[in-house]
Amino acid sequence: MSTSKPVVAVVEDEPALRQLLAAYLQRAGFAVQLYEDGAAALAGVRAQVPDLVILDVLLPKLDGFEVLERLQHDGTAPPVLLLTAKTTESDRLRGLQLGADDYVTKPFSPAEVVLRVEAILRRVRGGAPTPRTRTVAGITVDEDRHLVEVAGRPVTLTPTEFRLLTLLMHRPGWTLTRQQLLDGAVGTDFLGYDRNVDVHVANLRKKLGLRPSPIHTVYGVGYRFDPPEEGGSSGAAPSSP
Repeated sequence: MSTSKPVVAVVEDEPALRQLLAAYLQRAGFAVQLYEDGAAALAGVRAQVPDLVILDVLLPKLDGFEVLERLQHDGTAPPVLLLTAKTTESDRLRGLQLGADDYVTKPFSPAEVVLRVEAILRRVRGGAPTPRTRTVAGITVDEDRHLVEVAGRPVTLTPTEFRLLTLLMHRPGWTLTRQQLLDGAVGTDFLGYDRNVDVHVANLRKKLGLRPSPIHTVYGVGYRFDPPEEGGSSGAAPSSP
């Protein structure tokens, strides 16, 4: 049975940023194609169509808009996530009108880009039979039925707490900033403060009732989900009378 990794093409003319995105994507389980200009990307993507393209707008030879337009004209364009330093509404609208699936402005967090890539692929695959239940550190999360259990004990979470837990468990060992968690759990249009995440995480830890908690604070940054090592102790705290 084929177990090939999903392929993401990164089209970015800044070498350091191109390699940084590649490293994050590979760490997340993707295979990566790298291109440094629009002409090479257009030829490469046409020859070997990836699952998704991360496409910078300001490129030499052909800009990202032109690459996107030509791929769309082919009729077999993969999903596209645009990267650009341009922040005007007209640029954002142009990219979306040309068929881009999402749009990220520089500077950005590479971890956030990975999360957006995964979200786009989930959307376009439309319920493909991928595993949606996972158990880590005694916590079982069923994303399809929106259920959580700790050592077989059902735990009732708010929608925001559920999304926070899911985001953290999808990235064990990764530090996610408060803003990344806020964007992922509440939405990028939410006008709130990133410190609100602290309240949600505190409630989440209390409801999970694990000692020690696998959700660790990275002071001044955000939170990280670190499952205990094999042989370590992790159990539910006694229930209050």
